[in-house]
Amino acid sequence: MVHDVHIAGVTLAKEADARRGELDRERRVPADLFQRAGHAGLFRQLLCAELGGLGRSPAEWFETGIAMARWEPSFAWVVTQGAGDVATYVAASEGEFADTFLTDQHVYSASSDNGVGTLVPEGNGYRVEGRWGFCSGCQGATWVGGFARFPADIAPNQTSEGRWVLVPVARARIDENWDTMGMVGTGSHSIVLESQHVPAAWTCLIERSGPVDYGQASIAAGNGYWPIATAVSAMQLGIARRALDSAEELALKKPLARSAEPLCKNAHVQRELMSAEAAWAASKAGVELVLRQMWEAAEQNRKLPPVILMALGCANVHAAATATDIVESVCDVISTSIAPSRSIFGACLRDARTIGSHIAVNPVKLELIAKMKFGLAGYDQPF
Repeated sequence: MVHDVHIAGVTLAKEADARRGELDRERRVPADLFQRAGHAGLFRQLLCAELGGLGRSPAEWFETGIAMARWEPSFAWVVTQGAGDVATYVAASEGEFADTFLTDQHVYSASSDNGVGTLVPEGNGYRVEGRWGFCSGCQGATWVGGFARFPADIAPNQTSEGRWVLVPVARARIDENWDTMGMVGTGSHSIVLESQHVPAAWTCLIERSGPVDYGQASIAAGNGYWPIATAVSAMQLGIARRALDSAEELALKKPLARSAEPLCKNAHVQRELMSAEAAWAASKAGVELVLRQMWEAAEQNRKLPPVILMALGCANVHAAATATDIVESVCDVISTSIAPSRSIFGACLRDARTIGSHIAVNPVKLELIAKMKFGLAGYDQPF
């Protein structure tokens, strides 16, 4: 196991950047990079040491996600959201599931609620079938699945409208339909489950904490969908960092039109880049501040105060949107340097626009949070 997981993550992300063409062409993270990420413990960052995890705090995981996304965001996304999902499923499930799930040292889950799945009680478990899109990293996953609903005639007798279901990857089929303008290397293909019986322990509700208390790590479940939204904002900040760094490097040598003076001597360029730097630093600090508050609160209670979750939701939406604005402003400043097909600026713009469309950071979340704040909606909704 690599002890300094942050350095290991950045090192692998730099290699992924050098192999960006391979990721885009194959529409997936190369198998050797996936395996080495697992060996480094990157998928177990948020698991407690008791379960063989690294016991990192959310702020540390967030920082590593940004640093990795600065180099290759598709690989960084698979690692960062993957680590969040592993922690979430363990925190939400029965101890029996965790024992089975974590048997593989390279455990990785790929799942989604983007699709249709049905779940019918059957014996000591359920009969499930379904199809879900946007299952990032599914080709390297050990378990896959998605959210399945109870049929209308059964739902009234259940305590929830459905449950999340995971099965070993050998029980599923991958439909390789991921074809996007950005974040191409995430391999976010669709997962198909043919009708089959699954044990009850392979299902859970991530909106609730499971019966086993894993300490602070248990807050990954039962406290809204903060891991996925925070993973998105980490990617966006990493992409924006790459755009800013590349623009500042270019500004030192690219001449202004009809001039021998470099861009960096232009007042408009100076203002735009420094404003973007300030926006980037403020957005990153805003998310980190709430993550630290959240981790401190988790020492006392596994059910986090709504005020912290609302603050984190707002910070993530703001950071993601601000990062996209930064990338776009940088592209305006560097002008025609965005044109080459392999331009890093074009890649940043495509990636930022693609991951920025994730539902977890959709601005509609701000409306929901505002309704909660003003007493117009309950705190029991996932946000």
